[in-house]
Amino acid sequence: MKKFNFIKYIFIIFVIILIGYAIYYIKGQEKEQEEIVEIETIVEEEKTRITTLRLAAVDIDTLNPILSHNQNVQDISKLIYEPMLTITEDFKIEKSLAKEWISLSDTAYVVVLKEGIKWQDGNELTASDVKYTIEKIQEMGEMSIYFSNVEHIISVEILSIYTVKVTIDEKIPFFEYNLTFPIMSSRYFDNESMIDSDKSNNPPGIGRYLVTNISPTEIELKKNENWWGLSEDKELSIETVIVKLYSSMGEVYNAFKLGNLDLITTQSLNYEDYIGTIGYKTIEYFGREHVYLALNCDIGTSKYKEIRQALNYAIDKSNIVATVFGNKYYVADFPLNTANFLYNIEKVSSSFNTNKSKEVLEEEGWEFKSGEWTKTENYYTARAKINFVVNQDDENRLKVAEIIKKQIEDFGIGINLIKVKSDQYNKYLESKNYDMIITGKLCGISPDISGYVIGENLSKFNDDEIAEILDEVSNMTDDENKVITKYKRIIKLVEEDKPFISLYFNRNTIIYNEELQGKLSPNFYNIFYNIENWIREY
Repeated sequence: MKKFNFIKYIFIIFVIILIGYAIYYIKGQEKEQEEIVEIETIVEEEKTRITTLRLAAVDIDTLNPILSHNQNVQDISKLIYEPMLTITEDFKIEKSLAKEWISLSDTAYVVVLKEGIKWQDGNELTASDVKYTIEKIQEMGEMSIYFSNVEHIISVEILSIYTVKVTIDEKIPFFEYNLTFPIMSSRYFDNESMIDSDKSNNPPGIGRYLVTNISPTEIELKKNENWWGLSEDKELSIETVIVKLYSSMGEVYNAFKLGNLDLITTQSLNYEDYIGTIGYKTIEYFGREHVYLALNCDIGTSKYKEIRQALNYAIDKSNIVATVFGNKYYVADFPLNTANFLYNIEKVSSSFNTNKSKEVLEEEGWEFKSGEWTKTENYYTARAKINFVVNQDDENRLKVAEIIKKQIEDFGIGINLIKVKSDQYNKYLESKNYDMIITGKLCGISPDISGYVIGENLSKFNDDEIAEILDEVSNMTDDENKVITKYKRIIKLVEEDKPFISLYFNRNTIIYNEELQGKLSPNFYNIFYNIENWIREY
Protein backbone atom coordinates (compact mmCIF):
# COMPACT_ATOMS: atom_id res chain seq x y z
CA MET A 1 0.00 0.00 0.00
CA LYS A 2 2.84 2.38 0.91
CA LYS A 3 4.51 1.59 -2.38
CA PHE A 4 1.27 2.39 -4.22
CA ASN A 5 0.92 5.78 -2.41
CA PHE A 6 4.53 6.63 -3.26
CA ILE A 7 3.94 6.01 -6.97
CA LYS A 8 0.71 8.07 -6.80
CA TYR A 9 2.58 11.02 -5.26
CA ILE A 10 5.31 10.80 -7.88
CA PHE A 11 2.66 10.80 -10.63
CA ILE A 12 0.88 13.86 -9.15
CA ILE A 13 4.17 15.76 -8.90
CA PHE A 14 4.97 14.87 -12.52
CA VAL A 15 1.55 16.11 -13.66
CA ILE A 16 1.98 19.38 -11.72
CA ILE A 17 5.41 19.92 -13.29
CA LEU A 18 3.98 19.16 -16.74
CA ILE A 19 1.10 21.63 -16.26
CA GLY A 20 3.50 24.26 -14.97
CA TYR A 21 5.74 23.84 -17.98
CA ALA A 22 2.74 24.06 -20.32
CA ILE A 23 1.61 27.30 -18.68
CA TYR A 24 5.15 28.69 -18.90
CA TYR A 25 5.39 27.69 -22.59
CA ILE A 26 2.03 29.22 -23.48
CA LYS A 27 2.86 32.45 -21.65
CA GLY A 28 6.18 32.55 -23.48
CA GLN A 29 4.47 32.10 -26.83
CA GLU A 30 1.95 34.84 -26.02
CA LYS A 31 4.75 37.19 -25.03
CA GLU A 32 6.69 36.35 -28.19
CA GLN A 33 3.57 36.95 -30.30
CA GLU A 34 3.01 40.29 -28.56
CA GLU A 35 6.59 41.23 -29.36
CA ILE A 36 6.09 40.25 -33.02
CA VAL A 37 2.90 42.31 -33.22
CA GLU A 38 4.72 45.20 -31.54
CA ILE A 39 7.58 44.93 -34.04
CA GLU A 40 5.13 44.78 -36.95
CA THR A 41 3.33 47.83 -35.57
CA ILE A 42 6.61 49.72 -35.31
CA VAL A 43 7.51 48.70 -38.87
CA GLU A 44 4.05 49.78 -40.03
CA GLU A 45 4.46 53.12 -38.29
CA GLU A 46 7.88 53.55 -39.89
CA LYS A 47 6.54 53.09 -43.44
CA THR A 48 7.02 56.18 -45.55
CA ARG A 49 4.28 57.27 -47.92
CA ILE A 50 5.55 58.80 -51.15
CA THR A 51 3.31 61.15 -53.11
CA THR A 52 5.25 60.99 -56.40
CA LEU A 53 4.62 58.51 -59.21
CA ARG A 54 7.40 57.99 -61.79
CA LEU A 55 6.40 57.00 -65.32
CA ALA A 56 8.24 56.70 -68.64
CA ALA A 57 7.71 57.93 -72.20
CA VAL A 58 9.74 56.94 -75.25
CA ASP A 59 10.48 59.23 -78.19
CA ILE A 60 7.48 61.53 -77.67
CA ASP A 61 6.38 63.86 -80.44
CA THR A 62 4.10 66.37 -78.67
CA LEU A 63 1.99 66.53 -75.53
CA ASN A 64 -1.00 67.69 -77.57
CA PRO A 65 -3.18 64.53 -77.52
CA ILE A 66 -5.06 65.23 -80.75
CA LEU A 67 -1.76 65.67 -82.60
CA SER A 68 0.34 62.96 -80.95
CA HIS A 69 0.73 59.46 -82.38
CA ASN A 70 2.78 58.28 -79.40
CA GLN A 71 1.12 55.63 -77.25
CA ASN A 72 2.81 56.85 -74.07
CA VAL A 73 1.45 60.35 -74.68
CA GLN A 74 -2.03 58.95 -75.30
CA ASP A 75 -1.85 57.05 -72.00
CA ILE A 76 -0.59 60.02 -70.00
CA SER A 77 -3.04 62.42 -71.66
CA LYS A 78 -5.85 60.59 -69.82
CA LEU A 79 -4.50 62.26 -66.67
CA ILE A 80 -4.37 65.76 -68.20
CA TYR A 81 -7.30 66.04 -70.62
CA GLU A 82 -10.82 64.67 -70.57
CA PRO A 83 -13.50 63.77 -73.14
CA MET A 84 -17.24 64.42 -73.14
CA LEU A 85 -17.84 60.70 -72.62
CA THR A 86 -15.38 58.12 -71.40
CA ILE A 87 -15.03 54.33 -71.15
CA THR A 88 -15.18 52.19 -68.03
CA GLU A 89 -12.92 49.24 -67.26
CA ASP A 90 -15.44 46.87 -68.91
CA PHE A 91 -15.97 49.13 -71.95
CA LYS A 92 -19.27 50.71 -70.95
CA ILE A 93 -19.89 54.32 -71.93
CA GLU A 94 -19.76 56.80 -69.05
CA LYS A 95 -20.20 60.55 -68.62
CA SER A 96 -17.08 62.62 -68.13
CA LEU A 97 -17.30 66.31 -69.05
CA ALA A 98 -20.85 65.69 -70.26
CA LYS A 99 -23.71 65.95 -67.80
CA GLU A 100 -25.96 64.12 -70.23
CA TRP A 101 -26.24 63.09 -73.86
CA ILE A 102 -29.41 62.63 -75.83
CA SER A 103 -30.04 60.83 -79.11
CA LEU A 104 -32.54 62.97 -81.03
CA SER A 105 -32.50 60.64 -84.04
CA ASP A 106 -30.20 58.20 -85.83
CA THR A 107 -28.07 61.15 -86.99
CA ALA A 108 -28.46 63.85 -84.34
CA TYR A 109 -27.14 63.99 -80.78
CA VAL A 110 -27.25 66.66 -78.07
CA VAL A 111 -24.53 66.85 -75.41
CA VAL A 112 -24.96 68.95 -72.27
CA LEU A 113 -21.71 69.78 -70.46
CA LYS A 114 -21.21 69.99 -66.72
CA GLU A 115 -21.08 73.55 -65.45
CA GLY A 116 -18.28 75.30 -63.62
CA ILE A 117 -15.38 73.17 -64.91
CA LYS A 118 -12.20 75.24 -65.22
CA TRP A 119 -9.24 74.94 -67.54
CA GLN A 120 -5.74 75.21 -66.14
CA ASP A 121 -5.58 78.84 -67.32
CA GLY A 122 -8.75 79.72 -65.39
CA ASN A 123 -11.18 79.83 -68.33
CA GLU A 124 -14.42 77.88 -68.05
CA LEU A 125 -15.27 74.86 -70.19
CA THR A 126 -18.01 75.73 -72.68
CA ALA A 127 -19.72 74.37 -75.77
CA SER A 128 -17.31 76.48 -77.86
CA ASP A 129 -14.47 74.20 -76.74
CA VAL A 130 -16.32 71.16 -78.07
CA LYS A 131 -17.06 72.80 -81.41
CA TYR A 132 -13.46 74.03 -81.69
CA THR A 133 -11.98 70.60 -80.94
CA ILE A 134 -14.14 68.77 -83.48
CA GLU A 135 -13.41 71.29 -86.23
CA LYS A 136 -9.66 71.22 -85.54
CA ILE A 137 -9.52 67.42 -85.67
CA GLN A 138 -11.44 67.50 -88.96
CA GLU A 139 -8.98 70.05 -90.37
CA MET A 140 -6.06 67.80 -89.42
CA GLY A 141 -7.58 64.77 -91.10
CA GLU A 142 -5.42 61.68 -90.84
CA MET A 143 -2.78 63.69 -88.95
CA SER A 144 -4.93 63.14 -85.85
CA ILE A 145 -5.61 59.67 -84.46
CA TYR A 146 -9.09 60.93 -83.59
CA PHE A 147 -10.09 61.76 -87.16
CA SER A 148 -12.19 58.59 -87.46
CA ASN A 149 -14.15 59.77 -84.42
CA VAL A 150 -15.33 62.94 -86.18
CA GLU A 151 -15.13 62.28 -89.92
CA HIS A 152 -18.88 61.66 -90.20
CA ILE A 153 -19.84 64.81 -88.27
CA ILE A 154 -21.31 67.35 -90.70
CA SER A 155 -22.27 70.08 -88.23
CA VAL A 156 -21.73 71.18 -84.64
CA GLU A 157 -24.32 73.67 -83.44
CA ILE A 158 -23.96 75.58 -80.17
CA LEU A 159 -27.40 75.61 -78.54
CA SER A 160 -26.31 77.30 -75.31
CA ILE A 161 -23.14 78.03 -73.37
CA TYR A 162 -23.03 74.39 -72.20
CA THR A 163 -24.98 72.57 -74.93
CA VAL A 164 -24.02 71.36 -78.42
CA LYS A 165 -25.92 69.53 -81.11
CA VAL A 166 -23.86 67.14 -83.23
CA THR A 167 -25.20 65.97 -86.61
CA ILE A 168 -23.68 63.08 -88.57
CA ASP A 169 -24.09 62.12 -92.23
CA GLU A 170 -25.37 58.58 -91.64
CA LYS A 171 -26.40 56.25 -88.88
CA ILE A 172 -23.33 54.96 -87.04
CA PRO A 173 -23.72 52.07 -84.57
CA PHE A 174 -22.90 53.16 -81.02
CA PHE A 175 -21.91 56.65 -82.20
CA GLU A 176 -21.56 57.89 -78.62
CA TYR A 177 -18.34 55.84 -78.37
CA ASN A 178 -16.92 58.33 -80.90
CA LEU A 179 -17.35 61.18 -78.40
CA THR A 180 -14.41 59.96 -76.32
CA PHE A 181 -11.72 62.23 -77.79
CA PRO A 182 -10.04 64.80 -75.48
CA ILE A 183 -11.54 68.29 -75.51
CA MET A 184 -9.15 71.21 -76.02
CA SER A 185 -9.46 74.87 -74.98
CA SER A 186 -10.80 77.09 -77.79
CA ARG A 187 -9.37 80.29 -76.28
CA TYR A 188 -5.80 79.13 -75.78
CA PHE A 189 -4.62 79.33 -79.39
CA ASP A 190 -6.29 82.67 -80.25
CA ASN A 191 -7.04 81.60 -83.82
CA GLU A 192 -3.47 80.36 -84.34
CA SER A 193 -2.95 77.12 -86.24
CA MET A 194 -2.78 74.30 -83.71
CA ILE A 195 -0.31 72.43 -85.91
CA ASP A 196 2.16 75.28 -86.38
CA SER A 197 1.75 77.16 -83.10
CA ASP A 198 4.60 77.15 -80.58
CA LYS A 199 1.89 76.78 -77.93
CA SER A 200 0.78 73.44 -79.30
CA ASN A 201 3.12 71.26 -77.25
CA ASN A 202 1.47 72.08 -73.92
CA PRO A 203 -2.13 73.31 -74.16
CA PRO A 204 -3.94 73.77 -70.83
CA GLY A 205 -5.44 70.71 -69.23
CA ILE A 206 -8.66 70.06 -67.38
CA GLY A 207 -8.12 66.63 -65.82
CA ARG A 208 -6.74 65.16 -62.61
CA TYR A 209 -3.23 66.50 -63.22
CA LEU A 210 -1.74 69.60 -64.82
CA VAL A 211 1.58 70.01 -66.61
CA THR A 212 3.76 72.28 -64.47
CA ASN A 213 7.19 71.84 -66.03
CA ILE A 214 8.77 70.42 -69.18
CA SER A 215 12.51 69.80 -69.51
CA PRO A 216 14.59 67.78 -72.01
CA THR A 217 14.63 64.83 -69.58
CA GLU A 218 11.23 64.84 -67.89
CA ILE A 219 7.72 66.26 -67.66
CA GLU A 220 6.25 67.18 -64.30
CA LEU A 221 2.53 66.92 -63.54
CA LYS A 222 0.93 68.25 -60.37
CA LYS A 223 -2.40 67.37 -58.81
CA ASN A 224 -5.19 69.61 -60.10
CA GLU A 225 -6.67 71.01 -56.90
CA ASN A 226 -9.64 72.32 -58.91
CA TRP A 227 -10.41 69.06 -60.70
CA TRP A 228 -14.18 68.74 -60.99
CA GLY A 229 -14.11 65.07 -59.96
CA LEU A 230 -12.65 65.59 -56.49
CA SER A 231 -14.92 64.69 -53.57
CA GLU A 232 -14.80 63.18 -50.10
CA ASP A 233 -14.75 59.76 -51.72
CA LYS A 234 -12.37 60.66 -54.54
CA GLU A 235 -9.07 62.26 -53.53
CA LEU A 236 -5.70 62.01 -55.24
CA SER A 237 -3.06 60.44 -52.99
CA ILE A 238 -0.45 60.83 -55.73
CA GLU A 239 0.33 64.55 -55.79
CA THR A 240 3.08 64.59 -58.42
CA VAL A 241 3.59 62.54 -61.56
CA ILE A 242 7.05 62.62 -63.12
CA VAL A 243 7.24 61.40 -66.71
CA LYS A 244 10.85 60.56 -67.49
CA LEU A 245 11.80 60.80 -71.17
CA TYR A 246 13.83 58.13 -72.96
CA SER A 247 14.90 57.39 -76.51
CA SER A 248 14.30 53.61 -76.44
CA MET A 249 12.51 50.87 -74.51
CA GLY A 250 15.90 49.43 -73.66
CA GLU A 251 16.60 52.56 -71.61
CA VAL A 252 13.17 52.27 -69.97
CA TYR A 253 13.77 48.66 -68.94
CA ASN A 254 17.15 49.57 -67.52
CA ALA A 255 15.74 52.53 -65.57
CA PHE A 256 12.99 50.35 -64.12
CA LYS A 257 15.50 47.67 -63.15
CA LEU A 258 17.58 50.30 -61.36
CA GLY A 259 14.54 51.46 -59.38
CA ASN A 260 14.14 54.82 -61.13
CA LEU A 261 10.60 54.14 -62.37
CA ASP A 262 7.46 52.93 -60.63
CA LEU A 263 5.36 51.79 -63.58
CA ILE A 264 5.96 50.98 -67.24
CA THR A 265 3.86 49.45 -70.03
CA THR A 266 5.00 47.06 -72.73
CA GLN A 267 3.71 44.89 -75.55
CA SER A 268 6.92 42.86 -75.59
CA LEU A 269 6.67 39.14 -74.91
CA ASN A 270 10.29 39.05 -73.73
CA TYR A 271 10.50 41.84 -71.15
CA GLU A 272 11.82 39.38 -68.56
CA ASP A 273 15.03 39.13 -70.62
CA TYR A 274 15.66 42.78 -69.72
CA ILE A 275 14.39 43.15 -66.15
CA GLY A 276 14.53 39.62 -64.75
CA THR A 277 11.69 37.84 -63.00
CA ILE A 278 11.68 39.12 -59.41
CA GLY A 279 11.24 42.39 -57.53
CA TYR A 280 8.15 43.65 -59.34
CA LYS A 281 4.50 42.88 -60.09
CA THR A 282 2.60 42.70 -63.36
CA ILE A 283 -0.92 43.18 -64.64
CA GLU A 284 -1.73 41.72 -68.05
CA TYR A 285 -4.60 42.93 -70.22
CA PHE A 286 -6.00 42.54 -73.73
CA GLY A 287 -4.32 44.46 -76.53
CA ARG A 288 -6.17 45.84 -79.54
CA GLU A 289 -5.00 43.34 -82.17
CA HIS A 290 -7.62 40.70 -83.02
CA VAL A 291 -6.28 38.08 -85.46
CA TYR A 292 -8.79 35.87 -87.21
CA LEU A 293 -9.55 33.72 -90.25
CA ALA A 294 -12.03 35.20 -92.72
CA LEU A 295 -13.93 32.35 -94.42
CA ASN A 296 -15.47 33.07 -97.80
CA CYS A 297 -19.19 32.30 -97.50
CA ASP A 298 -19.83 32.84 -101.20
CA ILE A 299 -17.38 30.66 -103.16
CA GLY A 300 -15.32 27.49 -102.81
CA THR A 301 -15.61 24.81 -100.16
CA SER A 302 -15.92 27.40 -97.39
CA LYS A 303 -19.36 28.38 -98.67
CA TYR A 304 -20.69 25.30 -96.84
CA LYS A 305 -21.62 26.22 -93.28
CA GLU A 306 -20.72 22.77 -91.97
CA ILE A 307 -17.23 23.06 -93.48
CA ARG A 308 -16.72 26.36 -91.67
CA GLN A 309 -17.89 24.76 -88.43
CA ALA A 310 -15.64 21.74 -88.96
CA LEU A 311 -12.63 23.99 -89.59
CA ASN A 312 -13.32 25.82 -86.34
CA TYR A 313 -13.33 22.56 -84.36
CA ALA A 314 -10.25 21.24 -86.19
CA ILE A 315 -8.05 24.20 -85.23
CA ASP A 316 -6.31 24.02 -81.87
CA LYS A 317 -5.94 27.69 -80.90
CA SER A 318 -4.33 26.91 -77.56
CA ASN A 319 -1.57 25.06 -79.36
CA ILE A 320 -1.04 28.04 -81.68
CA VAL A 321 -0.79 30.49 -78.79
CA ALA A 322 1.59 28.19 -76.92
CA THR A 323 3.81 27.37 -79.90
CA VAL A 324 4.11 30.79 -81.54
CA PHE A 325 3.62 33.17 -78.60
CA GLY A 326 4.75 31.14 -75.60
CA ASN A 327 1.26 31.32 -74.07
CA LYS A 328 1.64 35.10 -73.83
CA TYR A 329 -1.30 35.89 -76.11
CA TYR A 330 -4.98 35.31 -75.41
CA VAL A 331 -7.06 32.68 -77.22
CA ALA A 332 -10.01 34.44 -78.89
CA ASP A 333 -13.45 33.22 -79.90
CA PHE A 334 -15.14 36.53 -80.78
CA PRO A 335 -14.08 40.05 -81.83
CA LEU A 336 -14.94 41.38 -78.34
CA ASN A 337 -12.57 40.36 -75.56
CA THR A 338 -13.78 38.89 -72.27
CA ALA A 339 -13.22 42.17 -70.42
CA ASN A 340 -16.12 43.67 -72.40
CA PHE A 341 -19.46 43.76 -70.58
CA LEU A 342 -21.16 42.41 -73.73
CA TYR A 343 -18.91 39.35 -73.86
CA ASN A 344 -18.29 38.76 -70.18
CA ILE A 345 -17.43 35.07 -69.94
CA GLU A 346 -14.99 33.49 -67.52
CA LYS A 347 -12.89 31.58 -70.03
CA VAL A 348 -12.77 31.39 -73.81
CA SER A 349 -12.94 27.90 -75.24
CA SER A 350 -10.26 26.82 -77.70
CA SER A 351 -13.09 25.01 -79.58
CA PHE A 352 -10.67 22.22 -80.54
CA ASN A 353 -12.65 19.02 -80.96
CA THR A 354 -12.01 16.85 -84.03
CA ASN A 355 -14.80 14.47 -83.05
CA LYS A 356 -17.16 17.42 -83.30
CA SER A 357 -15.68 18.30 -86.71
CA LYS A 358 -16.43 14.79 -87.91
CA GLU A 359 -19.92 14.89 -86.44
CA VAL A 360 -21.01 18.15 -88.12
CA LEU A 361 -19.75 16.97 -91.52
CA GLU A 362 -21.37 13.54 -91.34
CA GLU A 363 -24.67 15.08 -90.26
CA GLU A 364 -24.70 17.06 -93.51
CA GLY A 365 -23.87 14.08 -95.73
CA TRP A 366 -20.08 14.34 -96.00
CA GLU A 367 -18.09 11.10 -96.09
CA PHE A 368 -14.41 10.46 -95.45
CA LYS A 369 -13.15 8.20 -98.25
CA SER A 370 -9.68 7.60 -99.64
CA GLY A 371 -8.21 10.24 -97.36
CA GLU A 372 -10.61 13.08 -98.20
CA TRP A 373 -14.00 14.45 -97.26
CA THR A 374 -16.56 14.41 -100.10
CA LYS A 375 -20.25 15.12 -100.52
CA THR A 376 -22.43 14.18 -103.49
CA GLU A 377 -25.51 16.24 -104.33
CA ASN A 378 -27.46 16.26 -107.62
CA TYR A 379 -24.81 14.07 -109.27
CA TYR A 380 -22.07 16.53 -108.29
CA THR A 381 -19.32 15.53 -105.87
CA ALA A 382 -17.82 18.30 -103.77
CA ARG A 383 -14.38 17.77 -102.26
CA ALA A 384 -13.34 19.54 -99.07
CA LYS A 385 -10.29 21.54 -100.08
CA ILE A 386 -9.36 25.00 -98.85
CA ASN A 387 -7.27 27.68 -100.55
CA PHE A 388 -5.66 29.45 -97.60
CA VAL A 389 -3.90 32.82 -98.11
CA VAL A 390 -1.25 34.26 -95.78
CA ASN A 391 1.04 37.27 -95.94
CA GLN A 392 4.51 35.72 -95.87
CA ASP A 393 6.05 39.05 -94.85
CA ASP A 394 4.33 38.72 -91.46
CA GLU A 395 6.59 36.22 -89.69
CA ASN A 396 4.23 35.32 -86.84
CA ARG A 397 1.15 34.93 -89.01
CA LEU A 398 3.14 32.74 -91.39
CA LYS A 399 4.06 30.47 -88.46
CA VAL A 400 0.41 30.41 -87.38
CA ALA A 401 -0.73 29.55 -90.92
CA GLU A 402 1.71 26.63 -91.12
CA ILE A 403 0.32 25.19 -87.86
CA ILE A 404 -3.27 25.63 -89.05
CA LYS A 405 -2.42 23.94 -92.34
CA LYS A 406 -1.09 20.86 -90.53
CA GLN A 407 -4.02 20.71 -88.11
CA ILE A 408 -6.57 20.86 -90.93
CA GLU A 409 -4.63 18.29 -93.02
CA ASP A 410 -4.45 15.97 -90.00
CA PHE A 411 -8.23 16.08 -89.81
CA GLY A 412 -8.52 15.17 -93.48
CA ILE A 413 -9.52 18.40 -95.21
CA GLY A 414 -7.25 19.28 -98.10
CA ILE A 415 -5.56 22.66 -97.86
CA ASN A 416 -3.45 24.71 -100.23
CA LEU A 417 -1.42 27.31 -98.35
CA ILE A 418 -0.81 30.31 -100.61
CA LYS A 419 2.11 32.41 -99.35
CA VAL A 420 2.26 35.87 -100.92
CA LYS A 421 4.06 39.18 -100.48
CA SER A 422 2.30 42.14 -98.85
CA ASP A 423 1.22 43.83 -102.08
CA GLN A 424 -0.28 40.63 -103.48
CA TYR A 425 -1.87 39.88 -100.10
CA ASN A 426 -3.65 43.24 -100.20
CA LYS A 427 -5.00 42.39 -103.65
CA TYR A 428 -6.45 39.17 -102.25
CA LEU A 429 -8.14 41.20 -99.51
CA GLU A 430 -9.63 43.52 -102.12
CA SER A 431 -10.83 40.80 -104.50
CA LYS A 432 -11.85 38.32 -101.77
CA ASN A 433 -10.67 35.53 -104.09
CA TYR A 434 -9.87 32.96 -101.42
CA ASP A 435 -11.56 30.29 -99.32
CA MET A 436 -9.78 31.39 -96.17
CA ILE A 437 -7.36 34.19 -95.30
CA ILE A 438 -5.56 35.02 -92.07
CA THR A 439 -5.95 38.68 -91.22
CA GLY A 440 -6.30 41.04 -88.30
CA LYS A 441 -8.17 44.08 -87.13
CA LEU A 442 -7.48 46.66 -84.45
CA CYS A 443 -10.34 46.61 -81.98
CA GLY A 444 -11.99 49.90 -81.18
CA ILE A 445 -13.64 50.75 -77.89
CA SER A 446 -17.09 50.49 -79.49
CA PRO A 447 -18.85 47.09 -79.33
CA ASP A 448 -19.83 47.44 -82.99
CA ILE A 449 -18.99 44.21 -84.89
CA SER A 450 -20.79 45.10 -88.12
CA GLY A 451 -17.48 45.10 -90.03
CA TYR A 452 -17.31 41.33 -89.55
CA VAL A 453 -20.85 40.30 -90.39
CA ILE A 454 -22.71 42.87 -92.53
CA GLY A 455 -21.89 45.09 -95.47
CA GLU A 456 -18.59 44.68 -97.32
CA ASN A 457 -16.90 42.27 -94.92
CA LEU A 458 -14.02 39.93 -95.76
CA SER A 459 -16.21 36.84 -95.39
CA LYS A 460 -18.82 38.06 -97.92
CA PHE A 461 -21.32 37.17 -95.20
CA ASN A 462 -24.65 38.79 -94.46
CA ASP A 463 -27.41 37.69 -92.14
CA ASP A 464 -30.70 39.57 -92.01
CA GLU A 465 -31.35 38.79 -88.35
CA ILE A 466 -27.89 39.90 -87.24
CA ALA A 467 -28.23 43.08 -89.30
CA GLU A 468 -31.65 43.76 -87.78
CA ILE A 469 -30.39 43.25 -84.22
CA LEU A 470 -27.34 45.46 -84.74
CA ASP A 471 -29.58 48.17 -86.15
CA GLU A 472 -31.89 47.83 -83.16
CA VAL A 473 -29.23 48.08 -80.43
CA SER A 474 -26.90 50.57 -82.06
CA ASN A 475 -27.40 53.21 -79.39
CA MET A 476 -26.21 52.86 -75.81
CA THR A 477 -29.01 55.08 -74.55
CA ASP A 478 -31.03 51.87 -74.83
CA ASP A 479 -31.58 49.73 -71.75
CA GLU A 480 -28.28 48.00 -70.93
CA ASN A 481 -29.88 44.64 -70.16
CA LYS A 482 -31.65 44.78 -73.51
CA VAL A 483 -28.36 45.35 -75.32
CA ILE A 484 -26.72 42.46 -73.43
CA THR A 485 -29.60 40.13 -74.30
CA LYS A 486 -29.52 41.10 -77.97
CA TYR A 487 -25.77 40.61 -78.16
CA LYS A 488 -26.11 37.10 -76.74
CA ARG A 489 -28.34 36.35 -79.70
CA ILE A 490 -25.77 37.80 -82.12
CA ILE A 491 -23.01 35.71 -80.54
CA LYS A 492 -25.15 32.58 -80.92
CA LEU A 493 -25.90 33.31 -84.58
CA VAL A 494 -22.25 33.96 -85.39
CA GLU A 495 -21.27 30.76 -83.60
CA GLU A 496 -23.74 28.80 -85.70
CA ASP A 497 -22.70 30.23 -89.07
CA LYS A 498 -18.97 30.74 -88.42
CA PRO A 499 -18.26 33.34 -91.13
CA PHE A 500 -14.91 33.89 -89.40
CA ILE A 501 -12.78 32.08 -86.84
CA SER A 502 -11.26 34.24 -84.11
CA LEU A 503 -7.74 33.07 -83.21
CA TYR A 504 -6.12 35.33 -80.63
CA PHE A 505 -5.67 38.78 -79.12
CA ASN A 506 -2.27 40.26 -78.36
CA ARG A 507 -1.40 41.02 -74.76
CA ASN A 508 -0.20 44.19 -73.05
CA THR A 509 1.51 44.29 -69.68
CA ILE A 510 1.83 46.86 -66.92
CA ILE A 511 4.98 46.30 -64.87
CA TYR A 512 5.16 48.08 -61.52
CA ASN A 513 7.32 48.02 -58.44
CA GLU A 514 6.14 46.55 -55.16
CA GLU A 515 5.94 49.94 -53.45
CA LEU A 516 2.97 50.90 -55.60
CA GLN A 517 -0.30 49.78 -54.02
CA GLY A 518 -3.94 50.03 -55.02
CA LYS A 519 -6.22 48.50 -57.62
CA LEU A 520 -4.70 48.46 -61.10
CA SER A 521 -7.28 47.41 -63.70
CA PRO A 522 -6.15 48.70 -67.11
CA ASN A 523 -7.59 48.22 -70.56
CA PHE A 524 -6.26 49.44 -73.90
CA TYR A 525 -8.25 52.67 -73.59
CA ASN A 526 -6.95 53.75 -70.18
CA ILE A 527 -4.30 52.36 -67.84
CA PHE A 528 -5.01 54.77 -64.96
CA TYR A 529 -8.37 53.59 -63.67
CA ASN A 530 -8.62 54.02 -59.86
CA ILE A 531 -5.49 56.18 -59.69
CA GLU A 532 -7.31 58.12 -56.96
CA ASN A 533 -6.64 55.15 -54.67
CA TRP A 534 -3.04 54.46 -55.66
CA ILE A 535 -0.35 55.01 -53.05
CA ARG A 536 3.39 54.42 -52.81
CA GLU A 537 4.85 53.18 -49.55
CA TYR A 538 8.13 51.66 -48.46
